[in-house]
Order: sequence, then C-alpha cells, then structure tokens
Amino acid sequence: MTISVFIVIIPLLIVGGLSYIKSTSIIKERVSQSNFNTVKQIANNINFVFTDLQNSSVYLWQNKEFMGYLKLPENEVLNSENKLLSAQNSVNNFIVFKSNIYSIYVKGFNGLVFDSASAENTITGKQEGQLYALRGESMLISDMVKNYDNSRTAVISLLRLLKDLDDLSSNLAIIKLNISEEEISKIYQSKMLGTKGDYFIIDENETIISAMDKQKLGTKLDTKYNNPKMYSAQSGYFNSVIDKHNFLVTYINLSRPGWKLINLVPLDQLSDDTKIIRSITVYGVLISLALCLLLILFFSLKVLSPLKQIRRYMKYIENENFNVSINVKGNDEISLLGKSFNKMSKKLNELINEVYTVQIKQKEAELKALQAQINPHFLYNTLDTIYWMCRMENAVESSYLIQALSRLFRLSLNSGNEFTTVRHEIDHLDNYITIQEKRFEELIRFKINVSDEVLGCKVVKLVLQPLVENAIYHGIEKKGSQGTISVSVLREGNDVVYIIQDDGAGADEEELTKLLEKVEKNNRGFGIKNVNDRIKLYFGNEYGIKFSSSYENGTTVTVRQPFDLNG
Repeated sequence: MTISVFIVIIPLLIVGGLSYIKSTSIIKERVSQSNFNTVKQIANNINFVFTDLQNSSVYLWQNKEFMGYLKLPENEVLNSENKLLSAQNSVNNFIVFKSNIYSIYVKGFNGLVFDSASAENTITGKQEGQLYALRGESMLISDMVKNYDNSRTAVISLLRLLKDLDDLSSNLAIIKLNISEEEISKIYQSKMLGTKGDYFIIDENETIISAMDKQKLGTKLDTKYNNPKMYSAQSGYFNSVIDKHNFLVTYINLSRPGWKLINLVPLDQLSDDTKIIRSITVYGVLISLALCLLLILFFSLKVLSPLKQIRRYMKYIENENFNVSINVKGNDEISLLGKSFNKMSKKLNELINEVYTVQIKQKEAELKALQAQINPHFLYNTLDTIYWMCRMENAVESSYLIQALSRLFRLSLNSGNEFTTVRHEIDHLDNYITIQEKRFEELIRFKINVSDEVLGCKVVKLVLQPLVENAIYHGIEKKGSQGTISVSVLREGNDVVYIIQDDGAGADEEELTKLLEKVEKNNRGFGIKNVNDRIKLYFGNEYGIKFSSSYENGTTVTVRQPFDLNG
C-alpha cells in the first residue's frame, strides 16, 4: 500500500507542483502587465489634465477681452476698481466651464493682480527667471496656496508668461492656473487595487507632490520605496521587498519632465487567481490520493485478504493446530493456493493423528509388556511372605524396607491407571525415600512440602519418583558429599507445580533440556523424557518439565500440570 501511494502521489505532486509554478508565473506576469496598463492609463489621464491646463492658459492668452485688461495702463487700473472686477469676471466666466481648476492667479505687470478664489499665491524670483527663459512656454510646479480662511491647499500649478500677441517683445503678465492635488489623487484612487497598495507622484527632487496619504505631501520619498530600477527606463515594473512584504512596483514618467507616477501593490493581493489554482492543485492531489487509497483498499480486500487469511491459518499450523480449513472462493491463483493449503492441512492432520495413535499404542504395549513381566499378585504375596518372615526373625528394619517396597510397587502399578492424585504421588515418593534413606543413611536429607489444596488434584502418575531418583544419582551422589533434596508441591493459578531442588554437582542446562527431546546412549535421560512426554501427551505442549542448572550450583526441576479436582 505504501509503494502504491508513493507511485500515485509523487507524479501528482510533480505535475501539480510544476503546473502551479508555471501557471502562477504566467498569471503574475499577466496581472503585472494588466496593472502596468492601468497605471499607464492613469498617467495618461494625469497628463491629459496637465495638457488641459496648458490649453486653458492658451485660451486665456488668446482671449482678447482678458488680454485687453492686461494692456491697460497702470494708472488706469489702479484708479478704477471696475477694471479689476471686469478682469476677474472674465476669468470666473472661464472657470465655470473648467470645474477641475481650483483657481487662476493673475499677476499683471500693469498692477492688475488677483486670484479667482481669493487665495494667496507666491511666484518666486527663480520661477519668474525660468518663465522668462522659456519665452512664453508653460511650466508645471507643485505649490501650496493659502485660502481666504487661512487654510492651505496643495495644488499643481501651470505658470505661463503672457506676451502681447501684437508685440511679442512686450511682457504683459504671469498667469498661474491651480488644480488641487485632490483632483489629481482622485484619478488614481478610483483605480486602486487592494487595500494595502499606494500611489505617489514625485518631482525631479524625489519630493512627493501627490499621494493618497496627505501627510506625505512635501516629504522626500522614503528610501525603502526608492529603487534604482525606477530610473532605468521611462516606464516599467519590478518586484521589490518592502517591510518584509513582496510588492509589485510600477513606474511611469509623466509629461512634466522629472515627474514620475509610482504605484505599489502587494503581490499577494494581485495573486488571488494563483490561490485558486493552488487550492485546486491541493484538492486535486488529495482527491486523487483518496481515490487511490480506496482502490488500494478494494484491491487489499479482494486480493490480499485471502493471502492474509492463508498467513493466519499458517500460524495455526505452526502452533500444531492442524484441524483448519480455508473457505475458498473463485478459481484464481490465490484460490488455488488456498485449496492446496486445505489439502496440506488435512494431510498433516491425518499424519499427526496417525503418529500420535502409533505412539500411544506403542506406550500402551510397552506398559502391558512391563506389567506382563511382573505378576502383581505373585509379587505382593512374595513380598508379604518375606515381610512376615523378617518380623518373626525380629528383623524390624528389613521388614520396614520390604513393606515400603511392596507399597512402592502397589502405587506404581496403580491398578493399571495412568492418572493418580498428588496424595498418592507423595505416598509413593515417601516409600521410595524410605528405601533410599536406608541406603544412603546420612548422605542425603529429604524435605517435602505439600500444599493441602493440591492433595486431591488429578495428576499423571510416577512423576516425582524418577525426578528425585535423577537428583540422587546425578546430583548428590555425583557430588560425593552430603546434600539436600527438597520437594515442593503447590498451586500457581490454574496449574499444579512440582519443584524438585538439589544442591548437588549440577549440570549444563542446555544439555539437560536436550534430553527432553532425545534419549542418549545407555538410555540416559529415558526417565525424564518419559515423564515429560506423558505430561505433554495428556495436557499439551504448554505443560511439562523445565530445568534450571549450572555446574556446582545444583539443579532445579519444575514440573507443571493442570490443576484439576474433578478427576
């Protein structure tokens, strides 16, 4: 599934990523070009206003009535207020048709001086010198006029030196046509993209003469906005990082030499379409991945599930549970594999049952052969006769040993039953110990500790005696010095546990464990293997014998059987 996901998602990410990058680049370029065209149109509109100012000044220059007032002698103007009012009316009548003109200031050299809006205007000596040098050509400046109420208004002014058309060597007046900066800013405010952009108009000294933020008027352009690229061509655009944000900067030179219109727009506001493409790309990848996962899950259910089922049933076979069968559907390769598995499981089950049956019959035959060799009644009667003869001869110890041996055989045969109780196992062991204590005298000490709750428990017979015998001959006797053998019988959960410990010579634990699987030469290990096999045969592989031993540290044998009081 992981490989399939990678096979699908990697091409999707590559194709989607490349498509997104390319489409984003194209869209940004087109949006940038579109914004450039918009700014260019705004610049044209501003230039049109400047041109209209120039045309207005030419109209006034060519207006004979207005020019007539400027040709009047100085004393006639100063002595007659009507002449001044008439000149103002002629200008005011013109302004009526030019709503965008804020005011017209006239400075006649014959003393005729006024402003149509009663504002105060200043024309510096430097500006007058420039007008004389222009010889009648107009000049645009940025200025500030003081209104009659003492408020100030930022204006863009056109200055022109008016000459007498009949005598061009005669200078009559300087006129100043004012248009408020607000009229200029309205042109680009209506075309503003987004909420975080900005527009500036700067003059040849990089002073802001028009802006959306009126607090910036008359200030120098901040260095963070200034970029050499703006002066590399008459118009263009480029990307710039300002205050850690990406901006598209567009610039265009205006018709007034040295004046420049600058527009700043955050790129993230220009790239809404790229966000849509990004969302479509992401959703496309996620939907494709979801469909891929659904197909993989379908494939897993239809194809891989039978394989998982076969693997699960193989675990049963490993745990020696051979009675399993797979429900096979279809006729594909996996179904054929399932059919083969069923045949194998069935055959194994038959073979295992056959082997177990043979082993059981073999054990029964061996036991019957052993029983056939020893006639119980003859044995008991013979031992009983020897016992009474010893008593008559006053051989007390010999009689006790004969009696212990008789009980030992009686309990061993157990009337031919394979199962007994813990109580009988302990009685059998006591008789065996009685005989061994007489043989070894003080060499071996025996300790037996049995929990009362396990005395009536059903167990396999002849388990303790072979293990104690093994402890005697391979532990204490091999050690060659006095030792102790302790036997504990207790309950642990649902199990009965025998613990046989000795402090004898000890042995290699791995070697002892191997004896549970295979009897060595001279029948070494036959007794413990026989005990272990019988327990596993009746109760399963989780029961049986375990060793814990090392050289010179003694041996501990643990035997585990089910706790069963219903035997």
